[in-house]
Amino acid sequence: MQRAIRLQPPGPVVIIGTDVPGIRPSDVAAAFKSLGSHDAVFGPASDGGYWLVGLRRRPREIAMFKDVRWSSPHALQDTLRNLRCYRIGFVAEKSDVDDAADLRRVTTCFGRRVLPALADELTSPKNL
Repeated sequence: MQRAIRLQPPGPVVIIGTDVPGIRPSDVAAAFKSLGSHDAVFGPASDGGYWLVGLRRRPREIAMFKDVRWSSPHALQDTLRNLRCYRIGFVAEKSDVDDAADLRRVTTCFGRRVLPALADELTSPKNL
């Protein structure tokens, strides 16, 4: 993510996860708005990670991903630890999809039914 942030033209940048159903344009707009008064912004995930991260990048880029325990309930807190001297904003908490159980849970929220066998197949290691 740090590289993706670094490669963007100057100005604020927001990155969203691709495994988060229910993201709305208003969520992304809220993140950019938050960057007007914060150095960084996060969309917390219900599992302790985050589905959105944004940086103001003025006057410089912040290195914020050092020693983060990815794919753990500590990811957000580890990242926030790296930003302890900065102003942090937050947008709505959402759930991401990390496994078949998550996929089954979120599909019921969005009016789609995923058969258990299909959910297991979609999230099997050979298909990831």
